[in-house]
Amino acid sequence: FRKQQEEVENQACIDCGSENPQWASVSHGCYVSLEASGVHRSLGVHISFVRSTTMDAWKPQQLALMRLGGNRRLKAFFR
Repeated sequence: FRKQQEEVENQACIDCGSENPQWASVSHGCYVSLEASGVHRSLGVHISFVRSTTMDAWKPQQLALMRLGGNRRLKAFFR
């Protein structure tokens, strides 16, 4: 999980591009800024389940989903 955060694509919010995102959408496997996390939360957990990368406890299944994702893979999916 920490290793994935070191990848260049994951060092910026996938939504707004701000540096060092501290939040993640487990549903989409991407890293987002604090501001973008608020937008994701407003969509509802059935659309985007958001967790803090530093403050929240992560379940093994959630970590596995993040390992399969990342900002680069999500951007490629949407292309």
